[in-house]
Amino acid sequence: MSSAAAAGHPPIEFDGLVKRFGKRTVLDDLSFTVPEGSVVGLLGPNGAGKSTAMRVLLGLQRPTAGHARILGHEAGSAGFREATRRVGAIIEAPPLYKNASARQNLAIRAAAVGVSGRDADPEALLRRVGLGDRADDHVGSFSLGMRQRVGIALALVGDPAIVVLDEPTNGLDPEGAVEVRDIVRSLPARGATTLLCTHRLAEVEATCDYVVVLQQGRLIISGTLDDVIAQASSGGLTIRVAPAELDAALAAVTALGLGKTRIEDGAIITAAVPDDPAVVTRTLAERGIYLRGLAERRATLEEAFLKLTHSQEAPAA
Repeated sequence: MSSAAAAGHPPIEFDGLVKRFGKRTVLDDLSFTVPEGSVVGLLGPNGAGKSTAMRVLLGLQRPTAGHARILGHEAGSAGFREATRRVGAIIEAPPLYKNASARQNLAIRAAAVGVSGRDADPEALLRRVGLGDRADDHVGSFSLGMRQRVGIALALVGDPAIVVLDEPTNGLDPEGAVEVRDIVRSLPARGATTLLCTHRLAEVEATCDYVVVLQQGRLIISGTLDDVIAQASSGGLTIRVAPAELDAALAAVTALGLGKTRIEDGAIITAAVPDDPAVVTRTLAERGIYLRGLAERRATLEEAFLKLTHSQEAPAA
């Protein structure tokens, strides 16, 4: 058990957080906690307040009201500076010294967080992010994707207890994105809790086990990935019949009230699953239509996200 858990504090906590810029409210009574040892995806449309929430959490911006805490400490409180030493973070573009090598950038980060050069092991970190053979090259000569990799290595210096990543796969090719996902998925086994901010829903679905959805600065839903998907969308059924019977089957299934029902790729797709899927078989059989296939379709995070964000009304001005 980590010291955070032993002290009774969640790794990351937002409590009634409000952030305004002039008359514009960017974060509105935001409250949620990040479970220890999890990889949490922070999601929301552009302008939802994701990056602002992370900047307030790390003490880079002051809240208008409420609290954002790391290991029980918030900016300005005793212990916050020490708490942030246990955090590795990339917010927007990685903070790189372009005239220094990748190895030197990691050494600078290690000195800043009080980690010895030997303990930092920059070579091992650069190998983890696929840059082992570029350790002594100046970062200024790197592509955007390579700079993202160096930034991730910076965030991992000293094996932090908390890792905060803002769009870590930005600029990476598909192979590089998969490698970064593997790195992120490995962090809980190394004792780290991760907050991942990204607009790439497939990345969250492949990487995270907990999801927080924001819209217009407000919390829409939070929970395990499976629970959020299940609450927002029940998935549906994929029903296959003979092509000549497709229209008649569609009419029969539509009458069952399983949400929006459509034909897609030669099959009938429903938006919901009945309590007893056998009702579909009986309904079609009564009309002389026999199934060629019936399968329950798991909803995707994208479907859940779109349903959640499109169903929310804009807050009053």
